[in-house]
Amino acid sequence: SDWGERALKPPLVLGISGSRTYDFIWRVVNGEFPTSSLLDKAGATDNNSDDDVFPIEQLERIYILLMGTNNLGGGMLPEPTLKGMDAAGRTILQLHEKHFPNTPAAMLFSELLPRKDDFRAVKMCPPRCKNVETLEPFQSFMPAIKKVNRALPNLLDGWREDFKNSRIILLSANNEASEVDATEQSGNTIHSYTPVINCGREMFAFDDINELDVYMPDRLHPNAKGYKLWSRCLKKGLDVIMSR
Repeated sequence: SDWGERALKPPLVLGISGSRTYDFIWRVVNGEFPTSSLLDKAGATDNNSDDDVFPIEQLERIYILLMGTNNLGGGMLPEPTLKGMDAAGRTILQLHEKHFPNTPAAMLFSELLPRKDDFRAVKMCPPRCKNVETLEPFQSFMPAIKKVNRALPNLLDGWREDFKNSRIILLSANNEASEVDATEQSGNTIHSYTPVINCGREMFAFDDINELDVYMPDRLHPNAKGYKLWSRCLKKGLDVIMSR
């Protein structure tokens, strides 16, 4: 596909085990964000380009973010977790604007993947309890994950509003997610695109726990089969980003 042919270098992976939103922000602000240009004419405007299409030729890079589950796993509640996810996404977009002005930004932002490592949720009480007075523990991370994921469409709408020269896609397991077109702006031209990719099973939306175990043996981390399955969802998002 076009996005595969356009790749100039192998992907740069900044994820590390146990990383949370706040240490990710510190790392990219303090040197891990790549600032070297991959395109000879990055930021230049092609006067012969068609203003009615997304300026793919000026696209420096595509950011793929999946973060937040370690915040919840570390005892953070959904609201501060969302604030951290919001700050992390905005930090990437701000760094892009700073180092690559006048070039479009593209981002795939994934919903939190399901996690069924329920024993960890139980052990977190105290201090993270369903009822602090009776020390009743949460029995699962899933209510918190669902609460975070429900808030993400509005969160990303705020990014699109503040970073108009961007194409931001939400990868979702929710087949009922909004399919209303979003817009990005380059120059005086506004382009529309699909803001949410509904991946369903490719985001591990399984009813059968035994089926989940095939792709997430520890019920938290995808194995090789799991990443291969999830990559199909990534490809759908990349195809939307590279569409005109």
